[in-house]
Amino acid sequence: MLNKKKVLKWISVITIGLITNIICIPLQHNIVPALAQTDQIADVQYSENFEESIGEWKTRGGAVVSQDSTQKYKENNSLKVSGRTKTWEGPIKDLTNILTKGETYHFSVYVMYDDENGLDNQVFNLQFESVTGESKTYKAAGSGIAQKGQWTKIEGDYTIPESADKYSLYIELPYKADDKVNDSDKIDFYLDNLVITKTEIAKKDFQRDIPKLKEVFSAYFPVGTEINTNQLDSSDIHSEFLKYQYNALVPGNFMKPDALQPTEGNFNWDEGDKYVEFGQENGMILRGHTLVWHSQIPNWFFEDKNDSTKPASSELLRSRLENHIKTVVGRYKGKIKYWDVVNEVISDNSGLRGENEGSKWKSIIGDIDGDGYDSDYIELAFKYAHEADPEAKLIINEYGTEGSTRKRDDLYNLVERMLKKGIPVDGIGIQSHISITRPSVEQIKSCIEKFATLKKYNPDFTVQVTELDMSIYNSDDEPENITNDILVQQASQYKSLFDVYKEEAQKGNLGLVMFWGNSDDDSWLDNFPVVGRNNAALLFDRNLQAKPAYWAIVNPSKVDVYKKTVNTSSGTPVIGNNVDAKWMTTKSFDVNSFVKGLDGATAKVKSMWDVDNLYIFADVHDETVGDKDSVDIYVSNSEGKYEKYSINRSTNNDRIKVSKTSSGYQIQAKLPLEGIEARLGTKIIFDMKINDNDSNGDITSSAVWNDYASTDTLNPENGGILLFSQASKLVEVKKGTPVIDGSIDDIWKTANVISTDVSLQGEGTAKAKVRLLWDKNYIYVLSEVSDGTLDKTSKNLHEQDSVEAFIDENNARTSDYDNDDAQYRVNYDNEQSGGGNRIVDKFKSAASKTDDGYVVEMAIPLNNQAVVNQILGFDFQVNDATNGTRNGVNIWCDESSMTWSTLKNIGNILLIG
Repeated sequence: MLNKKKVLKWISVITIGLITNIICIPLQHNIVPALAQTDQIADVQYSENFEESIGEWKTRGGAVVSQDSTQKYKENNSLKVSGRTKTWEGPIKDLTNILTKGETYHFSVYVMYDDENGLDNQVFNLQFESVTGESKTYKAAGSGIAQKGQWTKIEGDYTIPESADKYSLYIELPYKADDKVNDSDKIDFYLDNLVITKTEIAKKDFQRDIPKLKEVFSAYFPVGTEINTNQLDSSDIHSEFLKYQYNALVPGNFMKPDALQPTEGNFNWDEGDKYVEFGQENGMILRGHTLVWHSQIPNWFFEDKNDSTKPASSELLRSRLENHIKTVVGRYKGKIKYWDVVNEVISDNSGLRGENEGSKWKSIIGDIDGDGYDSDYIELAFKYAHEADPEAKLIINEYGTEGSTRKRDDLYNLVERMLKKGIPVDGIGIQSHISITRPSVEQIKSCIEKFATLKKYNPDFTVQVTELDMSIYNSDDEPENITNDILVQQASQYKSLFDVYKEEAQKGNLGLVMFWGNSDDDSWLDNFPVVGRNNAALLFDRNLQAKPAYWAIVNPSKVDVYKKTVNTSSGTPVIGNNVDAKWMTTKSFDVNSFVKGLDGATAKVKSMWDVDNLYIFADVHDETVGDKDSVDIYVSNSEGKYEKYSINRSTNNDRIKVSKTSSGYQIQAKLPLEGIEARLGTKIIFDMKINDNDSNGDITSSAVWNDYASTDTLNPENGGILLFSQASKLVEVKKGTPVIDGSIDDIWKTANVISTDVSLQGEGTAKAKVRLLWDKNYIYVLSEVSDGTLDKTSKNLHEQDSVEAFIDENNARTSDYDNDDAQYRVNYDNEQSGGGNRIVDKFKSAASKTDDGYVVEMAIPLNNQAVVNQILGFDFQVNDATNGTRNGVNIWCDESSMTWSTLKNIGNILLIG
């Protein structure tokens, strides 16, 4: 998940672990309550106020620490930290001979900054560095937000690992890659009044009498988790928990290049060896993560041997790549089954990740074979890994492909090219850092099935889910309260997700599911992207207890059912032999949660209402024809009880029409609202069940919309909600062909006007008045943007001052972009970009600046000739930027902020003569 394009996972520099209390207390401000309270605070083990000296405090990197008398929290002196050039540079204190391994301590320290380059608020992280043998791990102990000029208390609890040989406390700012660091990241700051106290916390244990995930899904796929090596110690309860629930493991950070080979030729094997030994002793499948990445790789890889200010040559970098891969893979030959050979190589904009996104690989190694593609380093990585262990399965791992068809297709095309060339790629890893609302399970299913088609080049090609977690948040400004309702909603989404996983596994499309963390106390999403906010993204809570999400995929009858809500548009479609065009203006919802079977009939359903009736349009996907195939529709009456309407393939009367399609059948239904006062805002309980019958009339599968706890007659207490809303947005578009030159021709004067009045981000930001025309080949758009300050300094094209048009030519409103869906973006300098399936060579645009903003004209090409009375899906968005950052987004219709990913929520245009 991450601005909406998903973050580059800088947080993975830190393996979040063993955090039981994180609080930040700005002085003279409200106290932020602890996220979890410890049972008691005991005696002081160490304190430091820097009155006499700075003691044995040292620095990381090139920073300088000194005693300072100009700033202090109490008494006369503090510790000043200066000379910083990187986010991680700062003070560090060795506590090896002060604190005891295996014990838990409470840490508190006051921090202050008043640097002229400082922001009004600044995040500070309290971290631990642990050394085991030659390997180092970094873990969070606390984090907080300080206000400029005010002393702020940061505190947290941390348990010293039993396996650590050395351990130190340090303070840093949130990590950024060197090329992303700015002046505000280099500020001087001060520390005072460090206090460390021993604390007692309740010991954790897990439920030893509940089903094991590895056994529940044994017929489908192994189930594994990301780990850090401290969790493998026999003294850590997680080691027993891992063995009980999971049968596959993957490293968090300790097998990334910076951990394994921090300096050239010097490898750290302690943690990798420990990991492999644990996995083999317990019969677990092992994955290696990762051999090649743009992050967490030492700078020396890319530097000249004799002059670090110069880049390495292509030959030198290839040699280093080969040596690293063959040394690492060779050491664990026959022991690690799967390797993430390359990780996150696909750009968030287009093509492969380059230096503007932190990766130097392709720019240095280049297009060696002259085929026009700069993916040579990726091909070499797979060749080297295969040579080192011909039996290992080699995976390319990527994030964001579940929700972005552009990124999915870029990865698909890359792998297809490599397979055609005989490069030994054995599979694709879909990371799957998702949320409780997006991407949809239909998008995820589509992604898996798209990648699985690569089996045509290699029958053993596999798709894996490699880093699964499900954030309970959809934005950075959501509160941190973790309620039962949120956990039940999460459970519902996990249930639907694992239904898809099982179905795809049965088809041979999915081979492995890995969670990124074994429980909520081991999640990288704590404090990210919002400092001080915990997440609950996994199946087990912070005390290793099963959550509703666990039961939803193991035994749904034990879970409260989450009540989904969908808007149903006002309208009165005609029920007849032909499907009323009004249905094209509404979006569908999926009836696909199986309560019986897995691989059977499902449906996409639309609804409308008027004062007397509820209208249902169901497009049932059912590839096996049975006379008794049926759909049950449940609608609540005025007493809150269900009225059940059962419809089969042969039903046909004045209220219900059923017609055969190439993939199943369609239902149009007009159902009376019994005793319901229908008006805007009315809510009714609703559900559906799609039954797939065999030739004997026996039900082989049933899929429901909401009530996954019932297998036969659905229960209104577990039904979903239809919310009666206004009709979908629709504007009439007149016929006409303007000149695309950035000026406003007279032909535009009669065109209807729409406005980008739906605010998605920011207040008082740029908006547009938009006019549309059409002819048989194009949809024409004129946008007049009000924007007092024009900016395109961001490297991210969607964060420049620009406009975006979205078009769904067949108005199918699919969960992801299908073949006729496109996104066209133009900035105020007429620079084009976009996504989806754009027709780039035929798209035309022009832009001109005005006194209060700019004008953009577009000619959007159509795949098929347009006709009068055709309804197309359409939306229009304005992006407002200042100083390289997007601070405003306004759109005509779609309130979801997901138009870049799905067009199911957009408005409609009706072509008239």
